[in-house]
Parts: sequence; C-alpha cells; structure tokens
Amino acid sequence: MTLRSFIATVAVTALTLTTAAAAVASSSSARPATRSERAAIIKALVANDGSSAGVHGVFVSRSNTSLSVVCVHTPEAGIRAFVFGRTRGSWRYVTSGRPGRAGNSADRRLEQACG
Repeated sequence: MTLRSFIATVAVTALTLTTAAAAVASSSSARPATRSERAAIIKALVANDGSSAGVHGVFVSRSNTSLSVVCVHTPEAGIRAFVFGRTRGSWRYVTSGRPGRAGNSADRRLEQACG
C-alpha cells in the first residue's frame, strides 16, 4: 500500500465515521459537539480518565447544552459513555457506564447517542 492510498483510506474512514456519528446523534436527543466544545470536553475526559484513546463520538444534549457525552470504545468493557456537565464555563465529569445505564434520566437519554 502506498502512502497516498493509505492517506486516502484514512480520510474515507474518518468521513464515514463522522457521518455515522452524526446520523446516530440526529436520531436522538443529542447533536455532535462543535470543534471548540469537543476540544474542551476531550480535555476534561483526559483530566478524568487519563487518555482520549478509543473516543468515537462527542455529543451535546439538544435540550440542555450544559450536558455532553463522550463515547469511548475499550477492548475490555466495550462501549462506555462518559457524561460531562458544564459549570462556570468548564466541563466536569458527572458519571460513566454502559450507554443508557448510568446517571439520571437526562444522562441516560443523552447516553443513547453512543448507541
């Protein structure tokens, strides 16, 4: 495989995953995070979890823009949903678990964006 074909493959894969994530989010109560929201939320995830490896989606609640969820795929636990809340302009860890199983009803609805 040449470098050009590798780069093209990576670009197509990234576009496909972004489109799939947006489709999942549009069918739920969440929207994909903006670039600046995503950067701040990932920063909070790294501060809490130590790594951003395996992140495959960052979504913000449509009804409460102070709630977000990061979808992470881990080999050991499968898909995990990390819920963050925004207070005083910064994102803070709220809860985590299997999508749809952790936190209160608003958290569980938001976690559905992870699939």
